[in-house]
Amino acid sequence: MGDGAKGEFEKKPKQDERRLSDLVSLWFKLHGCHLKRGEKCRAFLDRMVKNLGDPRAIDFSASSFTQYRSDRLAGKWGRVKVDETGKRNGATTPITANTANHELSYLRAVFNELERLGEWSGENPLSKVRALKFDQSEMAYLSSDQISLLLTRLDKEQSDVGVIARVCLSTGARWAEAANLEPGQVRDGRIHFTRTKSAKNRTVPISPALETLLTKSMPFKSSYRETWYTFSDVVNELELGLPKGQVTHVLRHTFASHYMMNGGDILTLQRVLGHSTLEMTIRYAHFSPGHLAEVVNLNPLAGNRGHFVGTAQGNHAPAHHNQFDTAL
Repeated sequence: MGDGAKGEFEKKPKQDERRLSDLVSLWFKLHGCHLKRGEKCRAFLDRMVKNLGDPRAIDFSASSFTQYRSDRLAGKWGRVKVDETGKRNGATTPITANTANHELSYLRAVFNELERLGEWSGENPLSKVRALKFDQSEMAYLSSDQISLLLTRLDKEQSDVGVIARVCLSTGARWAEAANLEPGQVRDGRIHFTRTKSAKNRTVPISPALETLLTKSMPFKSSYRETWYTFSDVVNELELGLPKGQVTHVLRHTFASHYMMNGGDILTLQRVLGHSTLEMTIRYAHFSPGHLAEVVNLNPLAGNRGHFVGTAQGNHAPAHHNQFDTAL
């Protein structure tokens, strides 16, 4: 400390006047620009900061974010709804809890990364904010009849949409991965997927028929954007009964679901889909014919069809009767 009697005073540390937008820009310059989806993350964060009013970073708090999140869940700053005539009616669509959790994780990551890089010395204001819990959405997939109906309709289009759909159904590829395929990625009965969402390459075997079809069709004449919108329009036209938001990955879900129903194993499916953890793949396990099948024979109302294991009190299995033979 300075000696006040001699007119010496310690200078107060300069206050950090940076705003949230400054931190986002710095994060992108030092880290975000190197990420596969860095540009999209930057745009996502910029919209958040604008809606938050771009406060000084030192003034931004957990309370600031939770109030913002409440407003977003109530529809503020949401997409404008369109009526049946295509006109905007002024109402906005609330975000989902899942989207709110993405916003939390993105902005929290900015503070975490800048702290690691020595560019932020304060506490992370979002470190103790909890993500919202929400019910797991229904995972839709197409039946065999729906697949035939869809492919027949897609083949009437002039674009490559039918071929791309077959790639997704045969390999579990994401639409972007299939639509952006180049001739060199298809060879020797395999598709070699590169530039994937997980940034890890993977190889999936395909049938001779699909390889021949791809060889004749590539390079694709239609852009990713064109084929995606065509596919989306056809799915809506056919009224396949998909839950809201399920169009994006319905072919990927359909591949995984049928793979498991036909006797596939979960570890192979993980590698084919390119999931980084088994937890992401395990949601398809219930489609396996043998999944939890023993529940039928081992429940307490199943009579003596199950196998009983001795306990500490003895090895005598209790006498069971089929409870459905008598009135309950």
